[in-house]
Amino acid sequence: VEDQRARWERKRSRTAKELLETEHKYLEQLDLVLTYFVTILKAKGTLKPAVLETIFGPLESLYSASHVLSLHLEKGNLGPGLENFCQSLDLYGHYAENLEHANKTLKEQVRKNKSFRRFKKLQETRPQFQGRQLEDLLPLPLQRLHQYKHFFRDLLENTSPDTAEYQKLA
Repeated sequence: VEDQRARWERKRSRTAKELLETEHKYLEQLDLVLTYFVTILKAKGTLKPAVLETIFGPLESLYSASHVLSLHLEKGNLGPGLENFCQSLDLYGHYAENLEHANKTLKEQVRKNKSFRRFKKLQETRPQFQGRQLEDLLPLPLQRLHQYKHFFRDLLENTSPDTAEYQKLA
């Protein structure tokens, strides 16, 4: 029983560490989009606010939710971090429902709006983007949501059922 608990704790620690590391990478990628697209586009007024909202939706709120989660994970507060994060899941639903429309709007703007087309191309050539295009980065929240499901399941499987954290993970 002691050996099994030790194995569970090692697996749980590895999973929590991997969750934190991948959360940081995810935040870096979202930050690219927010910094080099959303913030600058808002300031320049290249796109109308409604078009900007259609393309990027609640991306800033998703970033904030993940940032708060990462702060909890860094402190080892997995349960409270997840509990807080779960309140943001409806944002992911909204983002998912809108993604197809966002991509259509993005393509339309690239086709019709010359200044946006040039801006997008310029931003994507920045070394931070490592050859990725905006279209590659917009699906990241949905990909991350899928990863969360696996991380949380693995954490639940390796958490003792008689702990308070187990209930929060469940």
